[in-house]
Amino acid sequence: MGVSGKSIVHNEDELREQLSITIGRYQQPALVEKYIEGREVTVGVVGNLVGPVARRLPDDDEAPRVQAGLRFFPPMEINLKPFEGTDVVYSNRLKVALADQLEYLCPAPLDDDMVDELNWLAAAVFRVTGALDVSRVDFRLDQHDDWKPYILEINPLPGLSPGISDLVIEAAAEGVGHTHLVNMILDTAMKRYGMI
Repeated sequence: MGVSGKSIVHNEDELREQLSITIGRYQQPALVEKYIEGREVTVGVVGNLVGPVARRLPDDDEAPRVQAGLRFFPPMEINLKPFEGTDVVYSNRLKVALADQLEYLCPAPLDDDMVDELNWLAAAVFRVTGALDVSRVDFRLDQHDDWKPYILEINPLPGLSPGISDLVIEAAAEGVGHTHLVNMILDTAMKRYGMI
């Protein structure tokens, strides 16, 4: 499951072939969207939204309460430049077969305004999907549109493998070790249930 290098098509024949494979494999409609050329970035989040923002986003984009209750880890960029000839997306092949060759830039080399925008968008996605306790939101920054961020997906159950999972790497960049991260997530869930 997931995206691969063949997920990017260049003509109608390739599109039809990929649709046939995808629909045949998953027995449901397939999502087709424009490919966004640029940088791939992910933002890890731990916490739960509080107050009225948990129900709706305010009209004021600058409202700090949009993110109340959430902790954002430094954004991480997956450096895909060494794979430009073969892999232009963060595919399962890269994550597994070539994991030892990947370079993670964490914190990602982004200016403060971009980090704020990514965190705001991550909070908005967290809210509209009803996420709880932990998530990771993946973005593509469009190199043809002034690095405008596009939301790829939210992962409401991100990997927690020590030293290799994206969320774990992001937390470590802020000095949060694996055990501490797992305990943060557990504490967040226990607070939500009134257990602590």
